[in-house]
Amino acid sequence: MMLHHRSSSIQPSPRRKVILSLFVIGFFLGVTFFSHQLENNIDHQLLDTRNNALRSSSSPWSSTHNFDDADAFKKVSYVTSFWAKTPQTKIHPHRREIEAALLANIYNPHIDQVVVFLDGVTSGDDNVEEEFKSSCVHFYQDMAEINRQFLQRSASSNTHGVDPMSKVTCVNVITGQPTYHQMFLNALSNVVTGDIVIMANADMAFDDSISKARKLKEDVLLVLGTRGFSMDATPASSRQFYDAIVGTEYMNNVNDKSERHKKDWDVDQCKVNPWSWDTWIFHKEAIQGQLQEEHFQRPSITSNEMTSFYMNENGAENAALWAMEQSSNFATTYNACDEIQTWSFHLTFRTHHSQGKSVWSKNGDRVYIPKPWGGTKKRPVFNGVRKDSPPYPPKWCERENGCFFD
Repeated sequence: MMLHHRSSSIQPSPRRKVILSLFVIGFFLGVTFFSHQLENNIDHQLLDTRNNALRSSSSPWSSTHNFDDADAFKKVSYVTSFWAKTPQTKIHPHRREIEAALLANIYNPHIDQVVVFLDGVTSGDDNVEEEFKSSCVHFYQDMAEINRQFLQRSASSNTHGVDPMSKVTCVNVITGQPTYHQMFLNALSNVVTGDIVIMANADMAFDDSISKARKLKEDVLLVLGTRGFSMDATPASSRQFYDAIVGTEYMNNVNDKSERHKKDWDVDQCKVNPWSWDTWIFHKEAIQGQLQEEHFQRPSITSNEMTSFYMNENGAENAALWAMEQSSNFATTYNACDEIQTWSFHLTFRTHHSQGKSVWSKNGDRVYIPKPWGGTKKRPVFNGVRKDSPPYPPKWCERENGCFFD
Protein backbone atom coordinates (compact mmCIF):
# COMPACT_ATOMS: atom_id res chain seq x y z
CA MET A 1 0.00 0.00 0.00
CA MET A 2 1.46 3.30 -1.15
CA LEU A 3 1.36 6.24 1.24
CA HIS A 4 1.09 9.87 -0.05
CA HIS A 5 3.06 12.44 1.93
CA ARG A 6 2.21 16.25 1.82
CA SER A 7 5.18 18.33 0.64
CA SER A 8 6.95 20.33 3.31
CA SER A 9 6.92 23.56 1.14
CA ILE A 10 3.71 25.55 1.01
CA GLN A 11 2.69 26.76 -2.50
CA PRO A 12 1.04 30.26 -2.69
CA SER A 13 -2.51 30.41 -3.85
CA PRO A 14 -3.30 31.99 -7.26
CA ARG A 15 -4.84 35.00 -5.53
CA ARG A 16 -1.66 35.65 -3.57
CA LYS A 17 0.35 35.41 -6.81
CA VAL A 18 -1.77 38.12 -8.42
CA ILE A 19 -1.40 40.40 -5.40
CA LEU A 20 2.37 39.88 -5.34
CA SER A 21 2.67 40.68 -9.07
CA LEU A 22 0.64 43.87 -8.72
CA PHE A 23 2.83 44.95 -5.82
CA VAL A 24 6.02 44.45 -7.86
CA ILE A 25 4.60 46.31 -10.88
CA GLY A 26 3.41 49.19 -8.69
CA PHE A 27 6.83 49.43 -7.05
CA PHE A 28 8.64 49.78 -10.38
CA LEU A 29 6.09 52.28 -11.70
CA GLY A 30 6.52 54.39 -8.61
CA VAL A 31 10.29 54.37 -8.93
CA THR A 32 10.01 55.37 -12.61
CA PHE A 33 7.55 58.17 -11.85
CA PHE A 34 9.63 59.71 -9.08
CA SER A 35 12.79 59.50 -11.18
CA HIS A 36 11.08 61.39 -14.02
CA GLN A 37 9.81 63.97 -11.53
CA LEU A 38 13.33 64.41 -10.24
CA GLU A 39 14.67 64.87 -13.78
CA ASN A 40 11.92 67.38 -14.60
CA ASN A 41 12.63 69.34 -11.43
CA ILE A 42 16.32 69.45 -12.27
CA ASP A 43 15.51 70.57 -15.86
CA HIS A 44 13.22 73.33 -14.62
CA GLN A 45 15.81 74.47 -12.12
CA LEU A 46 18.45 74.62 -14.85
CA LEU A 47 16.03 76.47 -17.16
CA ASP A 48 15.13 78.97 -14.44
CA THR A 49 18.82 79.48 -13.70
CA ARG A 50 19.55 80.14 -17.40
CA ASN A 51 16.61 82.53 -17.75
CA ASN A 52 17.59 84.38 -14.58
CA ALA A 53 21.09 84.73 -15.96
CA LEU A 54 19.68 86.12 -19.20
CA ARG A 55 17.50 88.58 -17.30
CA SER A 56 20.36 89.76 -15.12
CA SER A 57 22.58 90.39 -18.17
CA SER A 58 19.94 92.25 -20.20
CA SER A 59 20.12 95.94 -21.05
CA PRO A 60 18.64 98.31 -18.46
CA TRP A 61 15.89 99.61 -20.75
CA SER A 62 14.42 96.18 -21.54
CA SER A 63 13.52 95.14 -18.00
CA THR A 64 9.99 94.11 -18.96
CA HIS A 65 11.02 91.84 -21.81
CA ASN A 66 14.31 90.36 -22.93
CA PHE A 67 15.36 88.72 -26.14
CA ASP A 68 15.34 84.99 -25.46
CA ASP A 69 14.95 81.69 -27.29
CA ALA A 70 11.26 82.40 -27.96
CA ASP A 71 12.15 85.67 -29.68
CA ALA A 72 14.88 83.97 -31.70
CA PHE A 73 12.28 81.70 -33.26
CA LYS A 74 9.83 84.45 -34.14
CA LYS A 75 9.07 84.37 -37.85
CA VAL A 76 9.69 87.32 -40.13
CA SER A 77 7.40 87.88 -43.12
CA TYR A 78 8.07 90.24 -46.00
CA VAL A 79 4.86 91.72 -47.46
CA THR A 80 4.56 93.64 -50.71
CA SER A 81 2.26 94.37 -53.65
CA PHE A 82 2.92 93.63 -57.32
CA TRP A 83 0.86 94.05 -60.45
CA ALA A 84 -0.24 91.02 -62.45
CA LYS A 85 0.58 90.51 -66.10
CA THR A 86 -1.02 88.46 -68.80
CA PRO A 87 0.92 86.21 -71.17
CA GLN A 88 0.52 88.95 -73.79
CA THR A 89 1.72 91.81 -71.58
CA LYS A 90 4.77 93.71 -72.77
CA ILE A 91 7.44 93.50 -70.11
CA HIS A 92 8.19 96.91 -68.60
CA PRO A 93 11.89 97.32 -67.69
CA HIS A 94 10.98 98.08 -64.08
CA ARG A 95 9.10 94.80 -63.83
CA ARG A 96 12.35 92.91 -64.31
CA GLU A 97 13.90 95.02 -61.55
CA ILE A 98 11.06 94.15 -59.18
CA GLU A 99 11.38 90.46 -60.01
CA ALA A 100 15.10 90.66 -59.26
CA ALA A 101 14.38 92.34 -55.90
CA LEU A 102 11.77 89.73 -55.05
CA LEU A 103 14.21 86.94 -55.80
CA ALA A 104 16.88 88.59 -53.65
CA ASN A 105 14.44 88.66 -50.74
CA ILE A 106 13.29 85.11 -51.40
CA TYR A 107 16.90 83.95 -51.11
CA ASN A 108 17.54 86.06 -48.01
CA PRO A 109 17.94 83.58 -45.12
CA HIS A 110 16.69 86.12 -42.57
CA ILE A 111 13.25 86.34 -44.19
CA ASP A 112 11.05 83.34 -43.43
CA GLN A 113 8.12 84.14 -45.73
CA VAL A 114 7.60 86.33 -48.80
CA VAL A 115 3.97 87.35 -49.34
CA VAL A 116 3.02 88.99 -52.63
CA PHE A 117 -0.43 90.54 -53.02
CA LEU A 118 -0.90 90.35 -56.77
CA ASP A 119 -3.28 93.10 -57.86
CA GLY A 120 -5.20 93.27 -61.11
CA VAL A 121 -5.62 89.51 -61.56
CA THR A 122 -8.24 88.42 -64.08
CA SER A 123 -8.38 84.67 -63.48
CA GLY A 124 -11.96 84.85 -62.20
CA ASP A 125 -13.26 87.25 -64.83
CA ASP A 126 -15.47 85.41 -67.32
CA ASN A 127 -15.29 88.37 -69.71
CA VAL A 128 -11.55 87.86 -70.21
CA GLU A 129 -10.39 85.23 -72.71
CA GLU A 130 -8.35 82.41 -71.24
CA GLU A 131 -5.08 83.36 -72.96
CA PHE A 132 -5.27 86.86 -71.49
CA LYS A 133 -6.03 85.84 -67.91
CA SER A 134 -3.54 86.38 -65.13
CA SER A 135 -3.27 85.05 -61.59
CA CYS A 136 -0.85 83.81 -58.97
CA VAL A 137 -0.42 80.68 -61.07
CA HIS A 138 1.32 82.74 -63.74
CA PHE A 139 3.31 84.61 -61.09
CA TYR A 140 4.66 81.35 -59.66
CA GLN A 141 5.56 80.18 -63.15
CA ASP A 142 7.34 83.44 -63.96
CA MET A 143 9.32 83.47 -60.72
CA ALA A 144 10.30 79.81 -61.14
CA GLU A 145 11.67 80.64 -64.59
CA ILE A 146 13.50 83.71 -63.28
CA ASN A 147 15.00 81.58 -60.52
CA ARG A 148 16.18 79.07 -63.12
CA GLN A 149 17.83 81.88 -65.10
CA PHE A 150 19.50 83.18 -61.98
CA LEU A 151 20.95 79.78 -61.12
CA GLN A 152 22.32 79.48 -64.66
CA ARG A 153 23.92 82.94 -64.70
CA SER A 154 25.10 83.30 -61.12
CA ALA A 155 27.94 81.59 -59.33
CA SER A 156 25.85 81.51 -56.15
CA SER A 157 23.72 78.47 -56.84
CA ASN A 158 23.67 77.02 -53.31
CA THR A 159 20.04 76.72 -52.21
CA HIS A 160 20.91 74.50 -49.20
CA GLY A 161 18.65 71.78 -50.57
CA VAL A 162 15.53 73.95 -50.24
CA ASP A 163 13.34 75.17 -53.07
CA PRO A 164 13.46 78.99 -52.71
CA MET A 165 9.91 79.32 -54.01
CA SER A 166 8.61 77.25 -51.10
CA LYS A 167 8.71 80.36 -48.89
CA VAL A 168 6.57 82.40 -51.31
CA THR A 169 2.85 83.01 -50.77
CA CYS A 170 0.93 84.75 -53.55
CA VAL A 171 -2.53 86.23 -52.97
CA ASN A 172 -4.88 87.09 -55.84
CA VAL A 173 -6.27 90.63 -55.59
CA ILE A 174 -9.11 91.40 -58.02
CA THR A 175 -9.84 94.92 -56.78
CA GLY A 176 -6.79 96.67 -58.22
CA GLN A 177 -3.84 98.21 -56.42
CA PRO A 178 -4.31 98.13 -52.62
CA THR A 179 -4.42 101.45 -50.77
CA TYR A 180 -1.97 102.12 -47.98
CA HIS A 181 -4.63 101.23 -45.42
CA GLN A 182 -5.44 97.99 -47.23
CA MET A 183 -1.76 97.02 -47.34
CA PHE A 184 -1.52 97.29 -43.56
CA LEU A 185 -4.68 95.18 -43.28
CA ASN A 186 -3.13 92.68 -45.69
CA ALA A 187 -0.12 92.45 -43.41
CA LEU A 188 -2.44 91.50 -40.54
CA SER A 189 -4.24 88.77 -42.48
CA ASN A 190 -3.87 85.08 -41.70
CA VAL A 191 -1.86 84.41 -44.86
CA VAL A 192 0.99 86.36 -43.27
CA THR A 193 2.40 83.86 -40.79
CA GLY A 194 5.24 85.95 -39.39
CA ASP A 195 5.23 87.56 -35.96
CA ILE A 196 7.22 90.48 -37.36
CA VAL A 197 6.26 92.12 -40.65
CA ILE A 198 8.49 93.89 -43.16
CA MET A 199 6.24 95.84 -45.53
CA ALA A 200 7.93 97.59 -48.42
CA ASN A 201 7.75 98.62 -52.04
CA ALA A 202 8.35 95.62 -54.26
CA ASP A 203 11.61 97.00 -55.69
CA MET A 204 13.37 97.07 -52.31
CA ALA A 205 16.05 94.41 -51.73
CA PHE A 206 17.40 93.58 -48.27
CA ASP A 207 20.83 92.32 -47.27
CA ASP A 208 22.02 90.48 -44.15
CA SER A 209 21.37 93.51 -41.95
CA ILE A 210 17.64 92.65 -42.08
CA SER A 211 18.47 89.97 -39.49
CA LYS A 212 17.99 92.72 -36.88
CA ALA A 213 14.26 92.76 -37.62
CA ARG A 214 13.90 89.56 -35.60
CA LYS A 215 15.13 91.46 -32.50
CA LEU A 216 12.80 94.44 -32.90
CA LYS A 217 11.16 95.61 -29.67
CA GLU A 218 7.39 95.25 -29.63
CA ASP A 219 6.65 98.92 -28.96
CA VAL A 220 8.87 100.30 -31.72
CA LEU A 221 7.78 101.11 -35.27
CA LEU A 222 10.63 101.17 -37.77
CA VAL A 223 10.78 102.86 -41.15
CA LEU A 224 13.73 102.57 -43.50
CA GLY A 225 15.01 105.00 -46.08
CA THR A 226 16.76 103.36 -49.01
CA ARG A 227 20.51 103.46 -49.48
CA GLY A 228 19.97 103.68 -53.23
CA PHE A 229 21.97 101.48 -55.58
CA SER A 230 25.65 101.71 -56.41
CA MET A 231 28.44 99.39 -57.40
CA ASP A 232 30.52 100.52 -54.44
CA ALA A 233 27.93 100.38 -51.66
CA THR A 234 25.45 97.68 -52.66
CA PRO A 235 26.71 94.30 -51.37
CA ALA A 236 27.62 91.79 -54.05
CA SER A 237 25.27 89.28 -52.41
CA SER A 238 22.36 91.61 -53.24
CA ARG A 239 23.63 93.13 -56.48
CA GLN A 240 24.13 89.70 -58.07
CA PHE A 241 20.36 89.33 -58.46
CA TYR A 242 20.08 92.60 -60.37
CA ASP A 243 23.06 91.77 -62.58
CA ALA A 244 21.79 88.27 -63.38
CA ILE A 245 18.13 89.16 -64.01
CA VAL A 246 18.23 92.72 -65.36
CA GLY A 247 21.77 93.13 -66.61
CA THR A 248 24.78 95.35 -66.03
CA GLU A 249 24.18 98.13 -68.56
CA TYR A 250 23.94 100.61 -65.70
CA MET A 251 27.72 100.29 -65.31
CA ASN A 252 28.19 102.02 -68.66
CA ASN A 253 26.56 105.17 -67.30
CA VAL A 254 28.28 105.27 -63.93
CA ASN A 255 30.67 108.02 -65.06
CA ASP A 256 28.02 109.98 -66.93
CA LYS A 257 27.27 112.76 -64.43
CA SER A 258 24.23 114.04 -66.33
CA GLU A 259 22.74 110.54 -66.49
CA ARG A 260 23.38 109.95 -62.80
CA HIS A 261 21.80 113.26 -61.90
CA LYS A 262 18.78 112.55 -64.06
CA LYS A 263 18.11 109.12 -62.62
CA ASP A 264 19.45 109.73 -59.08
CA TRP A 265 19.32 106.00 -58.36
CA ASP A 266 22.60 106.07 -56.50
CA VAL A 267 21.48 108.71 -53.98
CA ASP A 268 21.73 107.51 -50.39
CA GLN A 269 18.45 108.77 -48.96
CA CYS A 270 19.53 107.63 -45.50
CA LYS A 271 22.19 110.34 -45.51
CA VAL A 272 20.48 113.16 -47.38
CA ASN A 273 16.84 112.83 -46.33
CA PRO A 274 15.91 110.89 -43.19
CA TRP A 275 12.25 111.92 -43.69
CA SER A 276 11.81 109.70 -46.72
CA TRP A 277 11.30 105.94 -46.50
CA ASP A 278 9.96 102.94 -48.40
CA THR A 279 9.90 100.21 -45.72
CA TRP A 280 7.95 99.56 -42.52
CA ILE A 281 8.85 97.00 -39.84
CA PHE A 282 6.56 96.18 -36.92
CA HIS A 283 5.11 93.42 -34.76
CA LYS A 284 1.71 92.26 -35.99
CA GLU A 285 0.27 92.27 -32.49
CA ALA A 286 1.24 95.91 -32.04
CA ILE A 287 -1.35 97.13 -34.57
CA GLN A 288 -3.90 94.29 -34.49
CA GLY A 289 -7.41 95.76 -34.35
CA GLN A 290 -6.19 99.36 -34.03
CA LEU A 291 -6.04 100.76 -37.57
CA GLN A 292 -8.78 103.19 -38.53
CA GLU A 293 -9.51 103.80 -42.20
CA GLU A 294 -10.37 107.49 -41.77
CA HIS A 295 -6.82 108.15 -40.62
CA PHE A 296 -5.50 106.76 -43.91
CA GLN A 297 -7.03 109.54 -46.00
CA ARG A 298 -5.92 112.98 -47.16
CA PRO A 299 -7.47 115.88 -49.12
CA SER A 300 -8.43 115.44 -52.78
CA ILE A 301 -6.98 117.83 -55.32
CA THR A 302 -10.38 118.53 -56.87
CA SER A 303 -12.85 118.85 -54.02
CA ASN A 304 -10.79 118.86 -50.84
CA GLU A 305 -12.64 115.72 -49.81
CA MET A 306 -10.68 113.09 -47.94
CA THR A 307 -9.50 110.22 -50.17
CA SER A 308 -7.38 107.10 -49.74
CA PHE A 309 -3.80 107.04 -51.01
CA TYR A 310 -1.33 104.49 -52.36
CA MET A 311 2.23 103.47 -51.54
CA ASN A 312 3.77 105.06 -54.64
CA GLU A 313 2.13 108.48 -54.37
CA ASN A 314 4.16 111.55 -53.52
CA GLY A 315 4.19 112.11 -49.78
CA ALA A 316 2.15 108.98 -49.11
CA GLU A 317 4.66 107.66 -46.57
CA ASN A 318 4.25 110.83 -44.50
CA ALA A 319 0.46 110.50 -44.52
CA ALA A 320 0.71 106.81 -43.60
CA LEU A 321 3.05 107.53 -40.71
CA TRP A 322 0.63 110.11 -39.34
CA ALA A 323 -2.15 107.52 -39.60
CA MET A 324 -0.04 104.94 -37.77
CA GLU A 325 0.76 107.44 -35.04
CA GLN A 326 -2.96 108.06 -34.53
CA SER A 327 -4.06 104.42 -34.72
CA SER A 328 -1.48 102.53 -32.70
CA ASN A 329 0.28 102.56 -29.35
CA PHE A 330 3.90 102.54 -30.45
CA ALA A 331 6.23 104.12 -27.93
CA THR A 332 8.30 105.64 -30.70
CA THR A 333 9.10 105.58 -34.41
CA TYR A 334 12.58 105.54 -35.91
CA ASN A 335 14.14 105.67 -39.33
CA ALA A 336 16.67 102.90 -38.74
CA CYS A 337 18.24 103.03 -42.19
CA ASP A 338 21.71 103.19 -40.63
CA GLU A 339 21.03 99.89 -38.86
CA ILE A 340 19.15 98.00 -41.59
CA GLN A 341 20.06 98.62 -45.21
CA THR A 342 17.66 98.48 -48.15
CA TRP A 343 18.73 98.73 -51.77
CA SER A 344 16.48 100.22 -54.43
CA PHE A 345 16.28 98.09 -57.59
CA HIS A 346 14.84 101.04 -59.52
CA LEU A 347 17.35 102.31 -62.03
CA THR A 348 14.77 102.78 -64.78
CA PHE A 349 12.53 105.82 -65.25
CA ARG A 350 10.62 106.62 -62.07
CA THR A 351 6.86 106.88 -62.03
CA HIS A 352 4.26 107.54 -59.35
CA HIS A 353 0.64 106.61 -58.94
CA SER A 354 -1.41 108.51 -61.53
CA GLN A 355 -4.56 109.10 -59.49
CA GLY A 356 -3.91 112.84 -59.59
CA LYS A 357 -5.95 113.31 -56.41
CA SER A 358 -3.32 114.50 -53.97
CA VAL A 359 -2.93 118.18 -53.21
CA TRP A 360 0.68 117.37 -52.41
CA SER A 361 1.54 116.87 -56.07
CA LYS A 362 0.60 119.48 -58.68
CA ASN A 363 1.61 119.16 -62.33
CA GLY A 364 3.99 116.40 -61.36
CA ASP A 365 5.96 118.64 -59.00
CA ARG A 366 6.14 117.74 -55.35
CA VAL A 367 4.92 120.43 -52.99
CA TYR A 368 5.35 120.74 -49.26
CA ILE A 369 3.53 118.34 -46.96
CA PRO A 370 0.97 120.23 -44.89
CA LYS A 371 0.06 119.71 -41.26
CA PRO A 372 -0.94 117.47 -39.64
CA TRP A 373 0.69 114.95 -41.96
CA GLY A 374 4.00 116.75 -42.11
CA GLY A 375 4.83 120.23 -40.96
CA THR A 376 6.38 123.22 -42.62
CA LYS A 377 7.96 123.17 -46.03
CA LYS A 378 11.38 123.52 -44.46
CA ARG A 379 12.22 120.49 -42.39
CA PRO A 380 14.28 120.80 -39.18
CA VAL A 381 18.00 120.27 -39.61
CA PHE A 382 19.22 116.75 -39.03
CA ASN A 383 20.96 117.26 -35.70
CA GLY A 384 18.33 119.61 -34.38
CA VAL A 385 15.25 117.58 -35.17
CA ARG A 386 12.48 117.98 -32.62
CA LYS A 387 11.44 114.88 -30.68
CA ASP A 388 7.81 115.59 -31.59
CA SER A 389 8.55 115.12 -35.29
CA PRO A 390 8.67 111.37 -35.98
CA PRO A 391 10.22 109.44 -37.44
CA TYR A 392 13.35 110.26 -35.54
CA PRO A 393 16.40 110.19 -37.78
CA PRO A 394 19.19 107.59 -37.79
CA LYS A 395 21.22 107.20 -34.59
CA TRP A 396 18.26 108.15 -32.40
CA CYS A 397 17.67 104.45 -31.86
CA GLU A 398 20.87 104.41 -29.86
CA ARG A 399 20.03 107.59 -27.97
CA GLU A 400 16.55 106.49 -26.95
CA ASN A 401 17.30 103.11 -25.34
CA GLY A 402 17.62 101.32 -28.65
CA CYS A 403 15.22 99.74 -31.13
CA PHE A 404 16.39 96.15 -30.74
CA PHE A 405 16.92 93.58 -28.03
CA ASP A 406 20.52 92.60 -27.41
